[in-house]
Amino acid sequence: MKHSTTNTLVGAIASVVALAGIQQADAADALAICTSGQPYAYPNNGANIVFNPDQGPLNAVLTNADGVAATELAFAAWENLDQSAMTSLNGGPLPEDVSFANDNWGAVLGSVEPDGLSPVVFDQTGEIFDVLFGPGSGILGFAGPEFGDPTTCELTESLAFLNGPAFIDATVAEDIMVHEFGHYINLGHVELNGQLVPFPEGEDDTGPSPDNATFPPPASLVDLIETMYPFYFGPLAGTRTPHPDDVASISMLYPAPDFSATTGTITGTVLAGLNGDVPTSGVNVIARNINDPFADAVSTFSGAFTNSTDPSDPNVGRFTLAGLTPGEQYAVFIDQVTAAPGRFSNPIITKLPGPEEFYNGAAESSSGREDNPLDFVLITAEAGNPVMGVDIQFNVPQPGDPLDVGDDGAVELFLPFEFEFCGVGHDSVFVNANGHLTFGQPDPTFFESVEGLLNGPPRIAPLWRDVNPASGGAVFYQQTRNSFTVVYDQVPSWFAGGPNTFSVTLKRASNGIDFDYGALDPTTFDFFVTPTITTPGLAGVSCGLAVTSGLEAGGDLSTMSKSTINLHNQPAVYEVFTEVPNEDFSAFFSTVDLENSSLRLNGTTDYNDNWAGKNNVFGSGRRIKMPFNSAPLRRYTEIEPAGRDADHFRFNGKAGEFVVAEITRGQIDSLLCLFDPGGNIIALNDDSNGLLSQIVTQLPVDGEYSLAVSTFPDFECNGTAGNTSPIFGEGRYILDASFYAQPEGELIFNGSFELGFAGWDAFVQNGEPFIPWLIGQAGDGAGFGIQPVDPQDGSRVIWNGFDGSAGTEFVLAQFIDIPVDATKVTMRWQDRGQWLFFAPNPEPRVAVVALIEPEPPFEPLQLIDVRFTGTEPGVPIDWGWRSVETDISAFAGQRVGVLFLQIIPEEFTGPGQFEIDGVSVTYE
Repeated sequence: MKHSTTNTLVGAIASVVALAGIQQADAADALAICTSGQPYAYPNNGANIVFNPDQGPLNAVLTNADGVAATELAFAAWENLDQSAMTSLNGGPLPEDVSFANDNWGAVLGSVEPDGLSPVVFDQTGEIFDVLFGPGSGILGFAGPEFGDPTTCELTESLAFLNGPAFIDATVAEDIMVHEFGHYINLGHVELNGQLVPFPEGEDDTGPSPDNATFPPPASLVDLIETMYPFYFGPLAGTRTPHPDDVASISMLYPAPDFSATTGTITGTVLAGLNGDVPTSGVNVIARNINDPFADAVSTFSGAFTNSTDPSDPNVGRFTLAGLTPGEQYAVFIDQVTAAPGRFSNPIITKLPGPEEFYNGAAESSSGREDNPLDFVLITAEAGNPVMGVDIQFNVPQPGDPLDVGDDGAVELFLPFEFEFCGVGHDSVFVNANGHLTFGQPDPTFFESVEGLLNGPPRIAPLWRDVNPASGGAVFYQQTRNSFTVVYDQVPSWFAGGPNTFSVTLKRASNGIDFDYGALDPTTFDFFVTPTITTPGLAGVSCGLAVTSGLEAGGDLSTMSKSTINLHNQPAVYEVFTEVPNEDFSAFFSTVDLENSSLRLNGTTDYNDNWAGKNNVFGSGRRIKMPFNSAPLRRYTEIEPAGRDADHFRFNGKAGEFVVAEITRGQIDSLLCLFDPGGNIIALNDDSNGLLSQIVTQLPVDGEYSLAVSTFPDFECNGTAGNTSPIFGEGRYILDASFYAQPEGELIFNGSFELGFAGWDAFVQNGEPFIPWLIGQAGDGAGFGIQPVDPQDGSRVIWNGFDGSAGTEFVLAQFIDIPVDATKVTMRWQDRGQWLFFAPNPEPRVAVVALIEPEPPFEPLQLIDVRFTGTEPGVPIDWGWRSVETDISAFAGQRVGVLFLQIIPEEFTGPGQFEIDGVSVTYE
């Protein structure tokens, strides 16, 4: 939402076909919070909330009239509720068709001041979503409040963008719109029954309650999925008709006059901490009717109506479960969210500080010895008479209690003081089973690595190795007002190693860190000699992905034991131990040499960006020379504070040069803008590689250009409207920029796809793909027995799903001019096809390589290669990477198109994957 100091807040729903990042906002049941306890809302109790539909068609099949009709029906779904007073009003169409082709969508999305319109944009081709989120992102739409008045806490305008091609029919369109217009009126995502769907990201393996027995999952979830769950599971899920949970949420914002008097309410606070006295926001709280647990249930997040995390704020940790049926009895419990945390509207707790547990009345306690998390009392809802004081205390370990970390698990503990690490204050820490502490999130990884240390969360690792507390020893903690110590006491190495004893202490004074070691197991198991693996170990500290460059080198910690290790000028200090065999290779031993020693480390610093600075304005940026990379610590580049920073970099360029700029590392949801010498944005990219951005652009004129780094959705790249999340909106980034130099004698531009789609026409025609063209890196793809993509020329490869509706054609083409004096012209490429047929007796899929005419209708000039898949069902097939070379000298002096074409003859007969890399045409 926008006013003088904040930025757009949008919510998004991802299809189950492809997972994608969900745009962050500020609260749980309401997207935009005005002041603590007071969400933004439309005036007059939500009467006649205006929307302005687009003038263009919804997609190639559904007309503008279809889109407007679906829009009106979707808003009506929120109106036809007895408990809410909200109504909507079609305020007339937008002044023009907002589309990619008309190049006017950026002004709508990046509007900086109210204009009296609340757009509902139909992205009829999906190209706007491709630019914002990348091709095939799976994002179906996004919506939310756009402008509001902070003095009155009233909303004035909202916006919605709808990915038209994703709406295969009017029913699906209406379903998705109901969800998006929930965001439009300021509702956030929730998780209630959606977690029961057997879907990789959302399924709750422990059931809908702490014991998986009180409320056994129903036989069918038809019409039971809440509208505001962050995934869409199809028309039978019930998205179009708001669930009672959704009704309660909208009624909290826009209540009918008798809402409070005719329904029940339960309020309380979620509490954590050693003594159960720390109000804790971001916890999912659920009330289920003991007699109708899935149809009559309501959820919320603790702290839903405040952005603060300060325990002195009375709304931190507070929850309200409204809209309950009078006379019915409810069990109330706290529940672990299973969908990815980034899909929700506020920073939720990714790992609960204690077990899921029921509210247990007078027996509530922070100690599991006194309060069994499976015991509960039922609360009877009373019309007009809220049940208050339902305070739920997490069961947390007491000092000296063995921590239930299991083999590769973790436990979150609250600290007795704020500990500052890498510029961020932390009031809790995750104790991981395998010998290390992390901040912000747990890390169950048993296989330690430098990549994990530098790319993961902030970490303190006295000895990160695969140990197994579940088979012996104990992990526990002790604390005072000024220190917090985690002890790993005689914890054996997995698989059958000896005990390890060591500890780590966090100190209040100067945020210091102590490592102390006792006996350490010297043995290890070699990966290649035995089927088991216990790696030798790694020790050190790292600020993680948000701060490190990924290039920090290790050292020998044992040589530093006689002095304090200085962390002020290095965001990572570590040592990787190795293994050495005995004489006959019958055993292997670790080189860990820290036994019976101690290490002292001083506190880290905030590593602020003092090099690029706050250069938010075009023309004021740091001057750089190409090629440029900001990885060296002296060039530390960072977006900070979240939502209010952009960094500009000035460089000289010449007309015709190709600029390649990429954010190669960082946790931020980056946005790149390229300004021409006149201050006009000539290139913009949000997500070309996950959350990171890349621009490949040919410069139009000579002069000084400005390359700007910000975060989505700051489409002006001026540091006024970036992501406000402390995770995706703030942190270090590595910018790499250079001029692209075409190799001498090479006619194909970007044949290794290191520059993404630049230079290529890549599209799908005549059908719907299983997976469209994507630029992948090693490890992408896979599933159904299909191996992940494997780049052959550089780090990237182009690939698609090699399946789709009948007649689908995957087209990849580039046009080249072959010199007239060329005496030898050679075309080379590599490709790989994989498939798994589900259908019996399928028709084979076809892969074609050809040269085509440069003008429509692009008739073939020469068929270079044709290959057919097999037809055997039920077995994953991989024809493996092949390298092909052919002579095309006959076309010297001509302009030709290089065409790669995959043809799908039958309707979705089974998943597949097709990769192409190393495309080259050279001449002599």
